Amino acid sequence: MNTGTGPRAREARAATEVAPAAARPIRLNLGCGNKPRPGFVGVDRYPCEAAAVLCDLAGALPFRTDSVAELHLDNVVEHVLDIPALVREIVRVARPGATVTVVTPHFSSLASWRDPTHVHHLAWSSMDHFAKPSTAHYTGGGLAIVSRRLSFGGGLGLIGRMIFALSPAAWEKSFCFVFRASTLTFVLRVEK
Repeated sequence: MNTGTGPRAREARAATEVAPAAARPIRLNLGCGNKPRPGFVGVDRYPCEAAAVLCDLAGALPFRTDSVAELHLDNVVEHVLDIPALVREIVRVARPGATVTVVTPHFSSLASWRDPTHVHHLAWSSMDHFAKPSTAHYTGGGLAIVSRRLSFGGGLGLIGRMIFALSPAAWEKSFCFVFRASTLTFVLRVEK
């Protein structure tokens, strides 16, 4: 782990060092890139504007167990080779009840396919695998879905929204590449 200087870096170092149990939990912006979030410690693999902590999300997160109150991943998870391993690390560092927000392109979005660094293309039900006891033996579990939202763009977005409102499964199975979606947003709660 590499940390810089300044208030964000000091807060990040405090989260990784041994501290009293009553220490204030932190909020992480994982894969922050050049998108700082006020009140969040930026974590990224590459040195960039918003990163206070440098680490590869493919490995262990350099934060104490049960130290994080909130995590935000904005257009990050589709770049991670082993999503279940990342989720296990998120659950480990998060406090029980912590909020995890995941923003990612829907698989029908051109944005999901035009970036050559994307290794996953996610669907409406992709995060269900981290909430179902029947899949916990291979995903690690530990998350509950609080809410999910799918946004549509373009002129045909209204038709897509209408079909989706009737049946998300039917839209995804038969109509998603005609009436394309844009962005999936999942709000999850850590349960442990």
